[in-house]
Amino acid sequence: MENMLARLFSALCLCAGIHASEKPNIVIFLVDDLGIGDIGAFGNDTLRTPHVDSICENGVKLDHDLAAASLCTPSRTALMTSRYAIRSGMTSVIISLMSPQGIPASEHTLPQMLQEQGYATALIGKWHLGWNRQLFDQYYNPLKRGFDYYFGLPYTLIKDFGGSSEIMVDFGFVGKLYKVLGICLITSMVVSRLINNKLGITMALMTLIVMGNYIFTLKTFGIWNSALVRNDRIVEMPLNLTSITQRLIGEGQNFIKSQHAAEKPIFLFMSWLHVHSYVHPQPPFKGASQHGPYGDAVEETDWAVGQIMDTLRELQMLDNTLFYFSSDHGGDKLEHDEEGRLVGGWNGLFRGSKGDGSHEGGIRVPTCVQWSAKLPRRKLVSEPTSQMDLMPTLASIVGGRMSTDRSIDGKDILPLLTGEATRTPHDFLFHYTRNKISAIRYMPEENGTVYKLHYLWPQWQPGTDTWASLGDQVFAIYIPLSKPLLFDVAKDPREEKPLDTSIEPYSSVVKSIEEAKRSHEKSLTDAPRGYVPNLHEYTNPLRSTFVEYAWQMVTDAMK
Repeated sequence: MENMLARLFSALCLCAGIHASEKPNIVIFLVDDLGIGDIGAFGNDTLRTPHVDSICENGVKLDHDLAAASLCTPSRTALMTSRYAIRSGMTSVIISLMSPQGIPASEHTLPQMLQEQGYATALIGKWHLGWNRQLFDQYYNPLKRGFDYYFGLPYTLIKDFGGSSEIMVDFGFVGKLYKVLGICLITSMVVSRLINNKLGITMALMTLIVMGNYIFTLKTFGIWNSALVRNDRIVEMPLNLTSITQRLIGEGQNFIKSQHAAEKPIFLFMSWLHVHSYVHPQPPFKGASQHGPYGDAVEETDWAVGQIMDTLRELQMLDNTLFYFSSDHGGDKLEHDEEGRLVGGWNGLFRGSKGDGSHEGGIRVPTCVQWSAKLPRRKLVSEPTSQMDLMPTLASIVGGRMSTDRSIDGKDILPLLTGEATRTPHDFLFHYTRNKISAIRYMPEENGTVYKLHYLWPQWQPGTDTWASLGDQVFAIYIPLSKPLLFDVAKDPREEKPLDTSIEPYSSVVKSIEEAKRSHEKSLTDAPRGYVPNLHEYTNPLRSTFVEYAWQMVTDAMK
């Protein structure tokens, strides 16, 4: 009893010290498409990740941490707002900078909360939360969502930027357009022969002009989207992949040094382009790992993390810096390069991958938190947590404001990190596939079990946990299960042994989950309608950043 009271007193003192002390610097390292099995601290013994491992070793390892979605845009939206992406209409991936979609101005974001507390804020790397709403207005620029400084890609990294295989070919769009073009031309020939020769020729010319525009734009997709931006200016197009990782490191280091001189607390979001395909490792990492280009990129990213940490160490800022390392979702098991080599991540023992909305392989992420001045070392948290918890946890630490006029889905997990609490603050976590609830995780308070009820199940290849192709996954129609499958993921993390539907606890657990589902859905009544991708918007050259870049150069020349 005395030992328990002593531990409780120590934890309370620690929490009190957090709130009373100087605000910490905050650095987020977010890797793109990294699998939970790719990091040494999470079980990988063939890839070298000493710097990330050191964050886990010197801090708190969260081995049941979850992305709010298994795809980039909705996952990152949830991390930035502490709200499920459906609440802001961001359930679809932004697949082009020509899309008018983006994170709404009405959302209160993590960097905005920290700005209000006197932090200097910077985003270095990938954004992927929108760019122009109308022509060249940069309505969704990170500078308008809480960042003081921005250097990186408004979009994301794709094979079109460095490889020979276009993403739109993978999606099947170009092939479908060729078929439509063929049908239209044959129809024009029939009209020309049977009805009116001039009408047939006119139809053929119009078909060639319209379809030619679509096909040309899709085949040059990489040109329209390969923009590197500093603040509100495009500084490079197309992107030079041979130097980009080093440039991201340099930008991060310069931001740290400039704000150190200004004596302001910093919030630095290092949003790495690795390890999303097209992977682009450079010497000395190129060819150095046991797992080809993907493994090389993992090791290069770990080195990049170390470079940022070394800068903070040199400036004697390391102890009072809170590091948060994670991936935006699970690894991509479908990703192969032009030579057929696997260039996607390893999700450990979990089934599924990026794009599989509710399976562990798509949403279980390798997360560690280090704050040497305040948090314990070598602590393991196995309770379910969410990336949406980051914002309310940081708000608790710095005294920040969380919105009270809307639903906040994240929780303050500071007591879990310090050891004051031993149970997750979440009773339920909802997992989405696009705009549909595909599974719900339930943590009953009394027994420590982690139930997960699946409403949808991916149409994987028989006997596997993967799709036949990227196109199959992207265009899949998810059919609801006739009877939802219930798993205890604490005992069955691979989700291979569903509980018997005819005996307890199936009925009582499902009843509790259904009640939570109805309550959650009621909270979505004011959610905006999710954006539906429109092919015309993605293939309209007038909306492209290439045109924006050209216009920028013209206006600069006229000054």
